[in-house]
Amino acid sequence: MDDSPLATPGALKSLARTSALSVALSSGMSHWLAHRRPVRRILMLHGVGNAHMTAGDFHRVMSWLKQRYDIVPLDAMIRDILSGTPAPAGAGRSQLAITFDDGLRNQCHIARPVLEQLGIPATIFVCPGLVETGQWMWNHDARARLNRLQPGAFREWAQAVGAPSQQTEGAIAWMKTLALPDRLRVQAQLRDCTAHFVPTQQEHDAYDLMDWDEVRACDRGLMAIGSHTMTHPILPTLTVPEIQQELQDSRDVLEHQLSRTVDVFCFPNGSTDARVRQIARSIYRAALTTEEGMVTSTVDPIAIPRIPITSHLPLLAWRMHRPWA
Repeated sequence: MDDSPLATPGALKSLARTSALSVALSSGMSHWLAHRRPVRRILMLHGVGNAHMTAGDFHRVMSWLKQRYDIVPLDAMIRDILSGTPAPAGAGRSQLAITFDDGLRNQCHIARPVLEQLGIPATIFVCPGLVETGQWMWNHDARARLNRLQPGAFREWAQAVGAPSQQTEGAIAWMKTLALPDRLRVQAQLRDCTAHFVPTQQEHDAYDLMDWDEVRACDRGLMAIGSHTMTHPILPTLTVPEIQQELQDSRDVLEHQLSRTVDVFCFPNGSTDARVRQIARSIYRAALTTEEGMVTSTVDPIAIPRIPITSHLPLLAWRMHRPWA
């Protein structure tokens, strides 16, 4: 008698989806569906050189995109959006821009050489306040520290700060909802619980940010730098003066360091509200979100959607047609 376990409904559904996406890619259906609409697309990436996007994955994905899309500088795409220039359509003509959030060192040392080799332009959004100090983004630091805690210590910390989750990602999501003073207090208590924390090499590779020399190196040739606030806060949790300072100071510092105008912005975590958007509109020419979508002729230039990257080519091909897949 066969004692092998039966596949769960979830596993069967996942297998069916993967198979369908592979058929859509191999048959050319994904490609045909993506190119029949006159829209623009912006791809959203974060870290490179990790389990989700190895250096080899990145080279393969970028090569695949270059063969199928007209990859243009983000600044040129935004100029066309603001001027009302119609989006071209058709295989090899549909426009795509490549963007990276956070200004991670791996974007400079792993992604940039690949992009230069392939002749692909890209924009990296950085936080100059963190470049100055060399600090990790707060959520990266919190994630690494929470992952160090034993279950009992995690439970004690969660109870002490009022966190509703005793899982790392749930706790991070909760911290993102806190007003800035409360988040800083919670972070301080987490640092107290992990006083002997020392990052691993893998964490350094994933979370270290570029320094100013690296930022400037990524702002020439095919590459460009954009603004991502000073310190990567969750903007809707701030006061109006704090929002204004994060957005304006980021632009001012970047323009001083790069000796050029920096007027394209990216919302940290994609988080906005009416106050944030109003201030962003007063400071920047355009702003990108993490909202999943394609760039249509009716797009709000201060709320431009993007398509999240994946190393799985059948899924990426489908996302170029259905960005939320």
